[in-house]
Amino acid sequence: MTLWSALIGGFSFGFIIAAPVGPMSILCMNRTLRLGLLAGLATGAGIALADTCYALVTVSSFRIVNEFTSVYEFPLKFLGSLFIGYLGVRGLRNGAAESRPETGHSGVLYCMISSFLLTMANPATILSFMALAASLGSTIGSSLLLPAGIAFGSFFWWLLLTSVILWISSRLPVSFTRTLSLASALILILFSLYGIISAIFNLGNGFPA
Repeated sequence: MTLWSALIGGFSFGFIIAAPVGPMSILCMNRTLRLGLLAGLATGAGIALADTCYALVTVSSFRIVNEFTSVYEFPLKFLGSLFIGYLGVRGLRNGAAESRPETGHSGVLYCMISSFLLTMANPATILSFMALAASLGSTIGSSLLLPAGIAFGSFFWWLLLTSVILWISSRLPVSFTRTLSLASALILILFSLYGIISAIFNLGNGFPA
């Protein structure tokens, strides 16, 4: 029963941390609209993989990674925000052109790796797993089924999101879909600016220690 609790609890947690709208959700939607299902799923898979890595660390030695990310919080957040801005500008430039649903293997791999690295550098992800580590019982927290559940829960959300976005876009005019893609790219740029400003502001107030 404890193993099932770990699996179900992990699935629920993975789904919950993936669901809130943030820069990674917008990035996944933007890539789905511009590049198609494979790019959207690859982006979601990269995010789910990063969530799984943090879950594995939570089960074993979360404190070590927490200390590392606390020390390097500014460069992680600053560089991650810059890259999100780059992706937003890239999406903005390509959004006005004809969309190309076909994505090659290299493009899919790029989508997965970039989303994985961005999620790993996201302080919000770190805080989420700090809360998980504090709330889990010792038996469930030590089970490797917890990361497995989180992986399934997180990827299930991204599968659901990309499917809904494709279903909606297929029933809308091409011009509206393109406008939606441009709007998501602009939102990515705004997320980037906010992340850069908040990182600099935190640094000016003495962070990281």
